[in-house]
Amino acid sequence: MSNNFTYEKPDEKRYHQTLLAYLKKTGEDVLYRLLKGARCSVSETSTFSGKRWNAYYTKIIFQVSLDDFENFDSSILGRLTDICDLIMPKEVGFDVRNVEITPMISSGEDAQNLEADLEQIASSLRQMPTPFSLPEELLEKGEEMARVYLYLYAVENSLRLFVERVASDRHGSDYFEKLTVSSDVKRGIEARKSQEIKNQWLSLRGHSPLFYLDFKDLGTLILNNWELFKGYFPQQSWIATKLDELANCRNLVAHNSFVGNHERDVIRVNFNSIIRQINLAIK
Repeated sequence: MSNNFTYEKPDEKRYHQTLLAYLKKTGEDVLYRLLKGARCSVSETSTFSGKRWNAYYTKIIFQVSLDDFENFDSSILGRLTDICDLIMPKEVGFDVRNVEITPMISSGEDAQNLEADLEQIASSLRQMPTPFSLPEELLEKGEEMARVYLYLYAVENSLRLFVERVASDRHGSDYFEKLTVSSDVKRGIEARKSQEIKNQWLSLRGHSPLFYLDFKDLGTLILNNWELFKGYFPQQSWIATKLDELANCRNLVAHNSFVGNHERDVIRVNFNSIIRQINLAIK
């Protein structure tokens, strides 16, 4: 790595404030209004940008209100990407090559039902007679982790169904045999199937080999068969970055580690972006 770069992500709040100040000073009144109440996050990747030697591809994610979300078009995004790259400190080694706008997730009817279910579970745990009682802090963290798991479960299985639909439309019912699948992934599938046979008390994963892939394998499958899936995503780095970020968060959940505010924001933003992209792509 180059010694000229720190590779330290700038403080996201200060970066956002600097952006707003620049927009106001340069007369970008429309962008200033749209982004004034937004949430800003800087998404790092391990992919080189191709713009500067040893600099990394970076994207900026803005969560905006649903009303403002509808006002962003390609011309605005292109101009905003250039500005975000301009104000990114050059010494950090991050080249902003993409800006993503997502709506802030609102609490609709489904979310309210979910909240009610989680509250009922938490209440039952608090009232359950046991030789010991969990500290209130652990119960609260458990409720937060339940929400995180639901996001990951939904996006992971939505991707499986998406891959199945696209691949079967192209190759028919025996689509999986025609996909490029590494030998390591195939061995993993067989190992999980064998384990499932030994443990009959476990529920079956699903009817398709796709349901025996873990999250990272699923991402590798999409990238290894990019010719089949490239028409459904803006670019390879777009989906690769999101899947990497989600896989890292999923590992925390799988090991019962607490997922903090930053990771939860990453999950929510990427969940919304992927689901929205899939829905738009298959209409």
